[in-house]
Amino acid sequence: MIPWNKMFPFPKDYMKKDIFKQTDIENWMSKAMQGKLPPNPQMLGTTDFFAQSLDLMKSAQTRKKKKNKNSFEADVFETHDEVFIRFSVSSEEQLLLLKTTYTPTTIFIENVPASGNKQTIKLPCLVKKNSSTAKYKDGIVEIRITKETQQPVTKVPIEIIKNKSKK
Repeated sequence: MIPWNKMFPFPKDYMKKDIFKQTDIENWMSKAMQGKLPPNPQMLGTTDFFAQSLDLMKSAQTRKKKKNKNSFEADVFETHDEVFIRFSVSSEEQLLLLKTTYTPTTIFIENVPASGNKQTIKLPCLVKKNSSTAKYKDGIVEIRITKETQQPVTKVPIEIIKNKSKK
């Protein structure tokens, strides 16, 4: 038979003593958790994790919207052949002031959201020169740029070094 009681890390006499009182443990836990819980007391009463997460996310988004009312946001995504950049423009008059240029890795948008502002957006992949189109519809500008499919290849020369033989 396996001696289970010998394998237990504490002696039997130690376990019989009432060392761990519940009040001591509660005090220790309250000291350890002090300042770690969220400051919102109404969050402590609910146990629905998803509801708490949703409330926190909504409050963070409203703070962000208040803070960045005049900020610029663009959606950038890619398909197999193209990269799309979509952003909103407040009016058609602002559209006339809009200037866009791009390099193989970055697009630059000027005079959005206000005149004199310049936005720089990193593209997710390399794009071709002179392959862009832009459309405006319902307050949204959509720029399409064709992806670069042929990656530049450079040959790497290999130098052969021979060991000199000893005589």
